[in-house]
Amino acid sequence: MLNECKNVVRTARLSHLWNALADPSHALEAFKYHYRRIDEKKYIAFFAEGLGYGAEDVRVAYQDFHAREEVWARLRRDLYSTPGSPGPQMIEDGPSLYLLVRLLKPSAMVETGVAAGVSSCFILQAMQDNNKGRLYSIEVTSRIECCDKKTGWLVPDSLRHRWEFFIGDSKLVLGPLLDRLGKIDCFMHDSLHTYAHMYWELSAVWPHLCPKGLLLAHDVGENRAFFDFMRKNRVSWGSYRVSGLLGGFLKPGGKIDPDASKK
Repeated sequence: MLNECKNVVRTARLSHLWNALADPSHALEAFKYHYRRIDEKKYIAFFAEGLGYGAEDVRVAYQDFHAREEVWARLRRDLYSTPGSPGPQMIEDGPSLYLLVRLLKPSAMVETGVAAGVSSCFILQAMQDNNKGRLYSIEVTSRIECCDKKTGWLVPDSLRHRWEFFIGDSKLVLGPLLDRLGKIDCFMHDSLHTYAHMYWELSAVWPHLCPKGLLLAHDVGENRAFFDFMRKNRVSWGSYRVSGLLGGFLKPGGKIDPDASKK
């Protein structure tokens, strides 16, 4: 408890105090957000344990991540050499995405919000290294106006065989896609961060997410949707964690067999 409170104090800003005075209920949700905010290594270890993996499995995943340093260097170079291109924050949270996908080994994963394609690159590279999985991404527009690039332009041709990319509002695209897929192993929200839209996406995905499937949301502290969704679906407060801006939890259910992907 003491460490968590120190974390809240360390991340607090004057603007947080102002918001607490103006809207106490929002301040409470912000506290919940920071209370579970931990560093990347603890974040990965937490979900690895939930999935039934041990320290050696985590070590191998990190080893594979570091072996791809040339890939990450190219990604950073291409992104930062394009003025106005969105995605720097996802560069920071991308390693967590890669490591989670390496451990989870999803057959099907859906993400909303693509922009330059930073998150897609980390996910797709992990799937390629797993030799398993397909990513389904939804973005509302086909072009990024601020840098005059196509949406997803960072994703290399070598990874696109595992990628299906849909242009359109997720309220129109997500439902039919989920009906087509039936069940998915992982979902990440990173589209419009309004309360209504975020809550709608999480609710739409929930019946299709497998037990022990991973539900992720970027900019998770932007509003109360994530926490209200957990409360409504009786997901325990001890089951979620936040690293950087990436929050998530495993859907309650039976344990995953760590050796299932090898059979």
